[in-house]
Amino acid sequence: MGGLDPRDTFAGDRFDGRACVTDDGPTYNPNTDTYVGTFEVASASLAVTEALATIRHCEPTELEPLYHSVDPDALDRLVKSGTDQLRVTMQLDGFEVVVTGDRRVEITPPE
Repeated sequence: MGGLDPRDTFAGDRFDGRACVTDDGPTYNPNTDTYVGTFEVASASLAVTEALATIRHCEPTELEPLYHSVDPDALDRLVKSGTDQLRVTMQLDGFEVVVTGDRRVEITPPE
């Protein structure tokens, strides 16, 4: 899993409480090696950035800029106006990140 230990990232199986995600997640699924959760903030791009920073144990400013992978404004508009079937996949800081229209974020660490 590329040196990341999900037990270091979570208290139990929950994120450390960043404001970008709901109380329902994200959680780590060891069967799929993926962090999955939902978000309520208006900005999908902010949710992606904050969630990845939490997983990486760093500040959002230490990550590769999101705009290197996707237009943040376009992502926000797509999620806001998209259907539940919407699925946007991108590579960010070596992680595969999926954002869906039903306001889910799925982050798979590099191998």
